[in-house]
Amino acid sequence: MIRSAAAKPRQASGFTLVELLVGAVLSILAMGSVAILAVQQIRIADNVYATSTIDRSFRRVSDLLKVEVGEACLLRGGANPRTTATLPDTPCKPQNPSVCAPAAAAADLRLLVPVQAPGSNAITYTVLRYYLNGSDLLRDGPQVGANGLLTATAATGSLVLTNVSAFSATVSADCTWVRLNVGLTVPGSANVVTRTLDLYSGASLSIH
Repeated sequence: MIRSAAAKPRQASGFTLVELLVGAVLSILAMGSVAILAVQQIRIADNVYATSTIDRSFRRVSDLLKVEVGEACLLRGGANPRTTATLPDTPCKPQNPSVCAPAAAAADLRLLVPVQAPGSNAITYTVLRYYLNGSDLLRDGPQVGANGLLTATAATGSLVLTNVSAFSATVSADCTWVRLNVGLTVPGSANVVTRTLDLYSGASLSIH
């Protein structure tokens, strides 16, 4: 007598509903983690770009001011230095402290610079002015030629730097050096980064 083999139950194929739900939740969590990491990377990149932009801007303005204040013989805040004097004095002769003092902060720095034209022995005295207009730092005075020297052609309102939130100049009591407090707004935000520049006429620049 032939015995028939008992039929074995067939195992179900595929995933159960619970397994599908667990997989979906894990996928959502993984995608959320990737999105958070991506946002963090974007923010880090933005911060690095903003910091680099601020540093370049500060370096640009400090290098320019270092040269021009170094060429100046007198500094004033909010008023022009004298441009004439009675011989044998020159306009560069140190002025009475009562003219420069008291040291008061002003959003306006003016420099007295002696200029000698090419091929001439005559020296003229010109005033350079740096001042804040809205969020722009502007410059009035003779333009800089291709050779790096000041020309006889003056320009008014030349743009030096944008996104400037503060520009405060405090000139010493003897009109020979100035402390500048400069604030720049970080691009794309309301944050402000401030730096202090100590500038000496005919001397070096120190950044704190």
